[in-house]
This record gives sequence, structure tokens and C-alpha cells, in this order.
Amino acid sequence: IDWHNLGYSMLRPNSLIQRLAKRYEEFMAPLADGHLCVTKAMKDFLVTNMKVTNVSVLYDCPPTMFQPLGVPEQHAFLQRLQQEQESFRNECKWIKELSSPTETLLTEEMENGTIAPRRNRPVLVTSSTSWTEDEDFGILLDALVSLDQRLITTLEGKSSFRMLVLVTGKGPMKEYYQERISKLLLQHVEIHTLWLTPGDYPRLLACADVGISLHTSTSGLDLPMKVLDLFGCETPVCAVNFDCLDELVQDKVNGRVFDKSSDLANQLNDLFSSFSSNSKGVANHSYGDLATYSANLQGRPRWSENWKAHALPLLVST
Repeated sequence: IDWHNLGYSMLRPNSLIQRLAKRYEEFMAPLADGHLCVTKAMKDFLVTNMKVTNVSVLYDCPPTMFQPLGVPEQHAFLQRLQQEQESFRNECKWIKELSSPTETLLTEEMENGTIAPRRNRPVLVTSSTSWTEDEDFGILLDALVSLDQRLITTLEGKSSFRMLVLVTGKGPMKEYYQERISKLLLQHVEIHTLWLTPGDYPRLLACADVGISLHTSTSGLDLPMKVLDLFGCETPVCAVNFDCLDELVQDKVNGRVFDKSSDLANQLNDLFSSFSSNSKGVANHSYGDLATYSANLQGRPRWSENWKAHALPLLVST
């Protein structure tokens, strides 16, 4: 059995169907010859509560399409994004301020033809959400409002610091949150929602300074793939805390972990406090703590080596 979560944990708590599903899983699990699971916490749970043996932890890995991008590749992608995403192009006031077709929000073509991070660029924050009640997107909105108010007070017009937040995904609560976003009066932060192709989604993550994960586990035993996708691009993350998250996100090592919106606002303020692109463009997550976190993400295992090390021995032994 390949365990990515406990099936019954995703059903309505204390309902008849959940109780039946739980008993079914508890009955069937010991009958298997071997088990793969995605965290050590899940392995401990299976051994203790479902009385299984021969369990191997096989951590998820990002697909190979999630890779870092050089500045020229970022430039080509962002030029196309600004052209193809009509609503984004029309609604983002910072796009309208670009002075040349050779500029994107984050990059620019220099006089000698080289591509470089754009001077006075905004920082880019990304978040992927399913727009469901399982993820409290309000945490991010509250944090951004709080941060914007802090920037208004502390900067007092002395800095051109700006934060662009791009949110991807589809789901039933998207329109509700879009309406909330439209009513926010923010000065230093812009929030836009996008729907990207599977090929462009990894490119966006590779352009970001930091990603935000609002995923919480129904069982407290599995890990968010969206964080793994960011890590594949060597992009650090701020992730909402839950049981076993530390098996993936280590606070102040490869990202930050928060419990509430005020924590996230403080973390974003701290992470971007060393960002300054007034005189020279700065590449994404190449400064301050973000540079350290990104460096710590280099060399993470990919699927092929991970499978050979942890899945293949269990399959052979059974």
C-alpha cells in the first residue's frame, strides 16, 4: 500500500461513513505485504495504530519540470506572461508603469543586450491554493494588509519598495476571495489571481522570491506537494505550521514556519528588510536570509534516486 494520507481523515469528522472507512483501513492495512508512506510520522502511526510491518518512508519529490531558471529564461517567460494574461496586464498598475517593451516587472534587457534583474523591481511572492475551506486564504490576506500598513508607517515615501503577490489555482471560494481582494486599499502590495498551464506554473515558482503555503493536513501526517514544487525551484517558503511539517520545512533553515497571520506579516517584513534594488537589480531570493535558505535547498534528491534508495528495496523484499 502506498500511503499518502489516511483516507478516512478526509471525510466528515465523526460521521458514519468516516467510522466505517476508518475500520476498513484498519482491517485491510495489516493484510498488505509492504507499505510506503510519505513521512516518518505516518510510519509511526501505521506501526502503532494499524499494527503493520515492513514500512518504508518514501518522501515525495518534485517532478523534474520544477527547476531554477536563469534570469534570461525568467525574462522570456515574464514577457510572455504579461502578453498572454490579459486581465493581469490590464489590472496591474505596475505593468502600466514600465517604460520599455524590453522590460518586465522583474527583469530588463540592458543596452548591451544582456538580461538582468530590473532596477526598482517589486519582490514577487507566490501562493497556490485550491480555494477551499481546507486552506484559510484569509491568513495571507490579513498578513498582507498588516504588512502594508506597517510599510506605509515606516517608509513614509522614502522607499519604492513594492510587493507583487500572484496567486494561482481554481476552486469554489475563488470568487469570494477575489471580491475581498478587490476591496483592499493597499499601497505597497498588489495581489492578482492567475490560472497557468502546467508548463508555466513551475516557471512562475522559479521567478519568485518566496512562496506561501497555507496547506494543512487532514491527518497531520502528510506533507504539501506545493512546498516540494517550490523547493524543486530552490525557492524558499513561508508555511503554516502543522504536525510533521518539520520533516520538510525547517524554520530558519530552508524557510519560515508561522502559526497565525501576524507571524507571517513579521516574517515577510524581516525577509525583505535587506532587499534594495534602487541602484542595481537584485535576482530573486539572492539576498539576506532568503539567499541562505535557497542555498540550503540545492542538491535535494529527485524521484529517480529517491525511488531506488527507499522504494525499490521494499518491493524487492516483498
